[in-house]
Amino acid sequence: MDNLLNSDATTALILLGILIVSYGILRSIFFPAVKKLANKTSTFIDDLFLDKKFLNRLSYVVVFIVFNILTATPEFSIDLFSNVIVSRLIDAAFALLVGLTILEVLSVFNKISEKIDVLKDRPIKGYIQILKIIISAFVVIIIFAIVTGQSVAYYISGLGALTAVLLLVFQDTILSFVASVQIGQNDIIKIGDWIEVPEFGADGDVVDIALHTVKVQNWDKTITTIPTSKIVNTSVKNWRAMSEYGGRRIKRSLLIDISSIKFLTAKEISELEKLAPLKDYISFKNNELSEFNASIENPDNNIETRKLTNIGTYRAYVENYLKQNSNLNTETMTFLVRQLPSSPEGVPLEIYTFTNTTEWEAYEKIQSDIFDHLFAILPKFGLRVFQNGLLEAVAVKNLPFNQLDE
Repeated sequence: MDNLLNSDATTALILLGILIVSYGILRSIFFPAVKKLANKTSTFIDDLFLDKKFLNRLSYVVVFIVFNILTATPEFSIDLFSNVIVSRLIDAAFALLVGLTILEVLSVFNKISEKIDVLKDRPIKGYIQILKIIISAFVVIIIFAIVTGQSVAYYISGLGALTAVLLLVFQDTILSFVASVQIGQNDIIKIGDWIEVPEFGADGDVVDIALHTVKVQNWDKTITTIPTSKIVNTSVKNWRAMSEYGGRRIKRSLLIDISSIKFLTAKEISELEKLAPLKDYISFKNNELSEFNASIENPDNNIETRKLTNIGTYRAYVENYLKQNSNLNTETMTFLVRQLPSSPEGVPLEIYTFTNTTEWEAYEKIQSDIFDHLFAILPKFGLRVFQNGLLEAVAVKNLPFNQLDE
């Protein structure tokens, strides 16, 4: 009996030594050699499969395979391994390692999809996560079947009775999966899109689309996490179309003080005609107004005659000035300089145009430069912008607001 025990112990030690050597060969010799070969290739897929975590799990699977092969031979046949409980535990451990390795393979596929142009903007991560859940469930069932000695079909057949419970437990997962499919099929959002989701206070770039969550990096560099299912049933503003369009909209108004609106005198018209954007306009309008006024029976009646107004001339100046701006696309994109309904704050003169760039910093600079000039040129037309407090004193003196006496 003692000789037998000593023989099994010796065999077990030899077996353990072989397994340790096998693991060492894999990690120290085989895998490094494969890595060197992979580094010489131009593809990145083989590099991803040499991920440290994947190789670690694969090493244990190979060691288990070596163990099963050796224990099946008479030389390494040990009574302990023939025990039903020990045998089941070993098989369960092997099934667990194989399952973990498969899950890591899916993670590698996810990394590969991020490198492929066709797939990197798709919510592949959500599909892979649902696959991981399904595979994990099957691995758990297989392990239970091995440990209890029942067939896998026995446990799978019992799932029918648990369907209602599973639907309740995995309700969020199911909703998120359906949402992921809708996001991908309808191309609602992609990684890198600038989106706004007011309900969650999100305003920034999409950095991750997972099964359960969508991560948005806001412009203040904070991260907002949104449930994936909410993306399809809440208001989401995606700015991607603006970027693809090639221009970003400027829509801003100047509030003109109504009390500063008037007819222009001949002297004022002469001065304004010196401005390059108004030369053709004033010449055209003078001819038009002269023809109209000549057709009036009593041209001395100032009420019936038409005259140039400072706000109308200013509107024409703004339009022509913007058309000369090389930073704007006024030819192929919508371009308007329009007067909106008046309000207690004055008459809004709205600029509606598009820049020829979508870059945020450049856009803000272009917009600021335009309105800097439009505000500064207002006094030349005898116009004032609406401004609380100072407006009444300015109006009384009939001066532009920036010339008010101390």
